[in-house]
Amino acid sequence: MNSLGKHILDDGSFRLTEEYQVSLSEMKGFLFTERIRAVRTNFPYFSETLEIIKLKLLIFNLTFPEFTTNDGAGLKRQLERTLTKNKHFGGAELSISFKLIDQKIHYSILSKKLKNADYELNEKGLHIGIFDKIQKPASSLSSISLGSEIYWNITKRHIDESVLDMLAIVNTSDFVVEMPESNIYLIKGRSVRGASCEHGAYLDITQPLMRDIFHRLKLHYSESEGITAEDIRLTEEVMIVNALEGVQWIAGFEGKRFFNNTIKKISELFNQISAN
Repeated sequence: MNSLGKHILDDGSFRLTEEYQVSLSEMKGFLFTERIRAVRTNFPYFSETLEIIKLKLLIFNLTFPEFTTNDGAGLKRQLERTLTKNKHFGGAELSISFKLIDQKIHYSILSKKLKNADYELNEKGLHIGIFDKIQKPASSLSSISLGSEIYWNITKRHIDESVLDMLAIVNTSDFVVEMPESNIYLIKGRSVRGASCEHGAYLDITQPLMRDIFHRLKLHYSESEGITAEDIRLTEEVMIVNALEGVQWIAGFEGKRFFNNTIKKISELFNQISAN
């Protein structure tokens, strides 16, 4: 079971999580939250997460050198302090929130303990459907969480009313572009298909690694064509991937059941590389 740390790091000082309150000015000045996973004392995808933070600050026309200079040494130090204070020495997820108040950036870091220290492939496959009540358009922000979170949040609210585990998000052409917070991949034979940012897909920071893994396993990867519901029905294996949960196996879609033979190999490589 995931559990929040007893302490939250607020602008460098620790406060009790249960007593932490957000003021009206902090609510109005909220910019964004970025999450990162800790595997024991390591932070897989730290440099990639740092680049995303830099990009988001740039979009807001801001800088925060306290975290972004020296290859993020300041940020890493505060993440380590938070884990140590909360005694989260195994697997943990950290949320870094940024706020702008009186033209000054403030931050807070919250950690929660994860059940598993390492990335693990889910033994029980997920069952998915498609959410098409609201379509996600391609835009200059659609490939990052800033332009995607509203669609994720809306979709999650509809999952609460469903017997399914997850719902896929479609674009204005009815192409499946992503799952909330995750990239989707279809596997058929030696071919893997993904969704393109040109179609409005979110690009998780694991994408370069996934392309490398496909290359190592001699799988041909393509995202030139949009993914339709029929494509999902006709494929052999389906998985979703992100930097927080790793590789997750999709077992069913509209009565169709999927294998996970190739996914197991992909997950094994993903876990090995991410642990180093």
